[in-house]
Amino acid sequence: MKARGFTLLEMLIALTLMGLLFTALFSAFYTLSRSWDAADSRISQTEDRRLIAEFLRRQLSQAMVLKISNDKDEKIYAFEANAERIRYAAPLQPLQHQGGIFLIELSIVSSKAGKALEMRYAPYRPELTWDKAFADSEPVPIYDQLKDASFAYFGQSSEGEEAQWQDMPFYPQLVKIELADTQQTWPLLQIPLPQVSDYANNNTAQK
Repeated sequence: MKARGFTLLEMLIALTLMGLLFTALFSAFYTLSRSWDAADSRISQTEDRRLIAEFLRRQLSQAMVLKISNDKDEKIYAFEANAERIRYAAPLQPLQHQGGIFLIELSIVSSKAGKALEMRYAPYRPELTWDKAFADSEPVPIYDQLKDASFAYFGQSSEGEEAQWQDMPFYPQLVKIELADTQQTWPLLQIPLPQVSDYANNNTAQK
């Protein structure tokens, strides 16, 4: 008895079914790969946010009570702040193994994505003003895909007033940092600064 072979129609049907099967498998693998990449990206972004928040918290909590010069060659306390910039003196976390104190500036600036957080730093030299100290300092990007960002400060803008959140320059008790990117709003950062009564009173008097 002769064995019956496949007809052309049966071969075409089998090839069509195999093609559909491979297409479905490819689509499933592609979707799985996209989902994996998206999950990995979210994990990476979450870790970036955590590391940046921890860096900012540790850095500002190390602010030191020091003096620098102003344009009139007078000694003023090394703290200056507003809604878009903080300047202070502290050890610089990534360079702590080298020792020394630095003048540090954290700034919110415009970027292609919306806003960015940048840092400048220079070795602390009490005879220099802020601008002279940072004259040759290139900005270092911290995060450049922010949708919104702001600094605010809790304290008294003048002696006898009730402490409150403000964006005016004075020596605060707390620094608040609010950040948001295109994906989500970051956890709120509220960082206490070292409190020295003479420092706070003199900064208030300087206004």
